[in-house]
Order: sequence, then C-alpha cells, then structure tokens
Amino acid sequence: MRRDFVPLCSRIALHLLGLLSMEGHRWDLPFLAFLVEVLECLDLRDCADSILEIMSRHLRNECRERRRLALRGLVVLSKDPSMARRMGTVSQRLVDVLGDADGEVVRMSLSVFMNVLQYKNILVSSTTAPKLAEALLPLFDHDNSHVQLLSTQLFEKVMDLVVDEGKKPLKRIVSQSLLPLFLHCHEENQRVAEASMKTLHCATGFLKKRGLKQLVKKEKLPKFGKCLPLKP
Repeated sequence: MRRDFVPLCSRIALHLLGLLSMEGHRWDLPFLAFLVEVLECLDLRDCADSILEIMSRHLRNECRERRRLALRGLVVLSKDPSMARRMGTVSQRLVDVLGDADGEVVRMSLSVFMNVLQYKNILVSSTTAPKLAEALLPLFDHDNSHVQLLSTQLFEKVMDLVVDEGKKPLKRIVSQSLLPLFLHCHEENQRVAEASMKTLHCATGFLKKRGLKQLVKKEKLPKFGKCLPLKP
C-alpha cells in the first residue's frame, strides 16, 4: 500500500524535513515517526545531509522513543551504499549510545555499524576504532544474545577494517578482548560461541601471537586458556 502512495509520501516527507529542521517543534515526535516510515520512498540525493543531521540530533535526545526512531531511520539509511559512506558524521553519536541501558537502542546502533562496514572501501578511522572497540568490550557480556553476537562480529570488523595508523592504538584493547572472547567460546548459544571463536582467531592474528592463533585454529581451547598472558 505504501508504494501506491510514494509520490504523496515523498512530498509530505520533504515538507516534514523542513519542519524537523527547526528544533523544539511540538509535533516533532509524530513527524519523525512518519519520516522514518517513508524513508525508503525518498530520493535521498537532495536531502541526505538534512536527514542525517535530524537523526543525529534526535540520537542525543533524552527521550527514549526519539532515540529509537532516529536509530530505526539510520538502520534503513545505512542499507543504502551512498548513505553508508556519509555515516562518519554520526559515528561518534552511535558509539555513545552503545552505553545506553536500552538494549534495543544498543542493538540498532550495532546494526547500523554492521550495515555500513559491509561495503567495500569503507574503513574505520584511527579516531573511531579505539573508541568503538572499547565500547564493544562490555557488550560481549550483555544479557541479550543478539547484542552479544553483533558486538562480537563488529569487533572483528573493526580489527579487519581499521586504517593502518589506527592499528597500534587498538592493540591494547584487542589484548583486553582475549579473555572475554575465550570465555564466550563456551557459550550455550552456538552462534555466539562460533562468533567468539572466529573473532578470537582474528584477535590473535591482529596481535601477531602465532602460537595462540594456532591453538584457536586447532580448537585447543583448554591449552589456550593456560597460555593467556596474565597482563594485556
């Protein structure tokens, strides 16, 4: 049904963009909700920057519903390659909300990062990589298994896609990840356990710990546990 009204929805959405650009509008919540619902109908070439600015502003809002709507919008936008390349402007906001108490907000933030980093030629900057990696570490122990899975997978992507000058600052955090990743290799949730094993293998390679990497590859986890360094 929504596709049948694409021209009308587009016109309304563009009008709402102008209204949402003005902070403090009393109808901003329903306006934002409508905009998020019709994002897929919009031609983003002329309004990409405005939409990202609006979503970024609502990410900072103390209202949980506004944060959720903004993240829902960013999840949709991050599936578009041209928009994914613009997401650097909101990356710090996304890192900040990873510490949110709302598990759904955290899950959507992780999903945005995962969507963005699936595209070729998008790397993680030297400033974002350590902040993002540090924010991901506590999420390995999150009570939501989907958040656990996404945070573990995203940690691997950060190691793989960080620019060269960002690798050295990242090493300390990757060293800190070895123990929690090792522990989560024994998770009851098979997907989390497999992701932890894969990311642990990547982490030992990133740190150039050949002996530990071979133990993970051969799945000799008891021996790996005994060989873990006492200090990162």
